Amino acid sequence: MGDSRDATTWVALELTRQGEQSVEDGTLGNDLRSALKVDEDWPVFVPAKTYSKNGKVVTVQLMEGYAFVGTGLDEVSYFKLERDKKLVAKVMTETSPSGVRVLSTISNKQVKALRSQLLERIASDIIPGMGVDITDGKYKGLEGEVLYTEDDYAQVFVELRSLQVLTRIPRVFLEAKLQEGV
Repeated sequence: MGDSRDATTWVALELTRQGEQSVEDGTLGNDLRSALKVDEDWPVFVPAKTYSKNGKVVTVQLMEGYAFVGTGLDEVSYFKLERDKKLVAKVMTETSPSGVRVLSTISNKQVKALRSQLLERIASDIIPGMGVDITDGKYKGLEGEVLYTEDDYAQVFVELRSLQVLTRIPRVFLEAKLQEGV
């Protein structure tokens, strides 16, 4: 078992209206990375997912108005997000015994639990005819189309260059695709 001190911890951010609009647009993760001046692989978790269902754009939000960013930068970088007031209304903090404002962090375990809750909520929205990304299991990283659903599973048609597969996949391993142009 790894050292828990090496696990990512997260800073909670309360979003502005513009930040919430970025959630709806699906751009908040990239917008936050840009504002923090970090690489595209810097950990950001937006507890929401936007996709197309029955020709309509649907956004499922687990915690409206909040996002989480990985720690590891100096505190000033996070507080700058708050001063800009573009995306972030408030960075969650605590006051230290000496009266200094310090980042309030949450554990990676808590963020993983939120991710799981979001996946479960989205999985219940998976319907026949929907294009999906497969996020786990034998077909991880591939795309498919849901042919039908049954309890916690979906029958998914996956087309590879030289092979067509019809497979049963747990719905929580499927993420609805946002259709191009939506």
